[in-house]
Amino acid sequence: MFQKDLGIRSYFYIQKFTFQRLGIDLTAKNGRVTQPYFLFLVVFTLTSVLIPMVVYSRQHLQEIVEVTNAMAPFMQASITLWKIWRVIYRRKEMAQLVESIYRLSEQATKEELTHLIQENNRERIMNSVYYYSVLNTGILALTAPVLVSFIQYFRVGHFSYILVLKGAYPIEYARPLNYFLIWLWSAIAIYGVIYGSVSVDSLFSWYLHNITGNFKILQSKLESAERVAHLKERRATLYYCIEYHQRVIEMAEQLDFIYRPIVFIQCTLNALQICFLAYQIGSGVVAMVDFPFLFLFMNSVGIQLMIYCYGGQHLQNESGNVSKSVDQTINSHAWPKELRTVLLISMMRAQKSCKLTGIFFDVDLALFLWVWRTAGSYVTLLRSVDQQTL
Repeated sequence: MFQKDLGIRSYFYIQKFTFQRLGIDLTAKNGRVTQPYFLFLVVFTLTSVLIPMVVYSRQHLQEIVEVTNAMAPFMQASITLWKIWRVIYRRKEMAQLVESIYRLSEQATKEELTHLIQENNRERIMNSVYYYSVLNTGILALTAPVLVSFIQYFRVGHFSYILVLKGAYPIEYARPLNYFLIWLWSAIAIYGVIYGSVSVDSLFSWYLHNITGNFKILQSKLESAERVAHLKERRATLYYCIEYHQRVIEMAEQLDFIYRPIVFIQCTLNALQICFLAYQIGSGVVAMVDFPFLFLFMNSVGIQLMIYCYGGQHLQNESGNVSKSVDQTINSHAWPKELRTVLLISMMRAQKSCKLTGIFFDVDLALFLWVWRTAGSYVTLLRSVDQQTL
């Protein structure tokens, strides 16, 4: 795959890099798992680290701040674990969709490639910001507790043994060796969260921007078809555009099929996750040293949600714009009635925009606002519960 250089900077780079860190190669046929034992270790660690966090939350049900402190990373770990399992289960379809998009894109002319370059540049910038935000959040989560513990040791002569992830662990963590083992356990889990999240989310963004890029190419093809001199060549171009349109629609439908369960869990749990983070930031009882981590965490979750919601809206807009191009072509006097009649079929289909769904809802910017409003409602509920327990 990717034998031909399309001239697009860092084409599929972040996706290939992050999936390789998990031991999966989506550029190979059928999405080959290159490091099965390492992938198993990541999945097992992510699964096992959820248990101490749940137990800790149950033990501190009367302390809302402690519960939210444990449940915010719990939500992210759960979302990531679900994504990794879906990739393992659907990796063949994912690899096939990557290849289908690439094979269609390599047929583009030099002028048409400008649309793909524009979309891939946008995708690269968004995913780079997202990757470094998630990476810095993970690094800060691992290093800040240890640094604070050492600072307190030098100041008061006592090592605090601050945990990376709040949880009720099966061993006494206030011992050097046990603390290191729990830190290592947390580090592997955070590694899985970083590369599990970024790989799946950036792949979604790559899919979407390249599909919308092909919708833009289709619009260019329809506009240029009118300038073809010979009627026979114009007819062949028209039929090619209709076939091209159908292929891009099938790709969008395949993307929706693969990511529908992921988007459902993502957006459902994101509302709770944002709620827990916002409550901690506004509670007034969180230590100042925790604020950089909380803000970075909130920023990463916001970008993660925006990747899906903006992407769904972008796909709707560009697929809907095809109907405008078809409408202009039909109304042009350069086309005989026979070919304008053929275009009616494409126009009817183009009037129905391609949508991405989360099983029960459409993925667009309205969903982005809904998640944040719902999170705000949850924060209000938590505050009322907290006041009643005082």
